Amino acid sequence: MRIGQLESLTQDELALLLYIVNVIDPVSIPKMEFGPRELLWFKHDLLTYKIAQQESKLTPEGKEIFKGLMIKLNKSPQQEQEDYERSTKPLFSQSDFQF
Repeated sequence: MRIGQLESLTQDELALLLYIVNVIDPVSIPKMEFGPRELLWFKHDLLTYKIAQQESKLTPEGKEIFKGLMIKLNKSPQQEQEDYERSTKPLFSQSDFQF
């Protein structure tokens, strides 16, 4: 998991991800509880596979959150960069700004 992906998650998506990793399908070695920071240790493919396997165990409300989570996790670094650039563009250009 990349930092950009982690930062883009809503509270509900992060809670669902931690619930899956810690409760529904915990890692057996090392036996520990993962927090948001430790999610960065997971390889992207392993994490998305682990999450995708648990969809059938979720409630209808959980499945709605799951959809948003999977969309965010499947973005490439280039897509994340483009989204970031679009979200931080100033509303005016340098030439438009005057004192």
